[in-house]
Amino acid sequence: MDAEGVEMGFVAAEEGQFLVVEQGPVSRLRLSRRYVGQVDDRIVLRGPVAEIFAGLNVVDANGEFVGIIRDTIEAEDVLDSFVVEDERGEMVTVLLEDVRAIDEWMELDIAGDDLYEQG
Repeated sequence: MDAEGVEMGFVAAEEGQFLVVEQGPVSRLRLSRRYVGQVDDRIVLRGPVAEIFAGLNVVDANGEFVGIIRDTIEAEDVLDSFVVEDERGEMVTVLLEDVRAIDEWMELDIAGDDLYEQG
């Protein structure tokens, strides 16, 4: 969870510099330890998700640039999605379940074109 109590999921495994976070039966992502602020009976991130991920570049499953994270969307204190500004200045929503990894940038499990078809 983040510093304000917004949950991302639970840690299912550790892979080197990453924590494998699962959000349900089929959704999982690799989260860089650079975002971890505290480890106790739960993992707490360095700050609010909207702040610590803001400004990260987003690339799709093909390695193509999609845009930059501008905000997050939470549903009942659970992180649901990211608001990404694309190269044309349009805002597109990226579901948490479509994220493969978050490190120096956010890597998606889907192609960038598929983001516009979801909306």
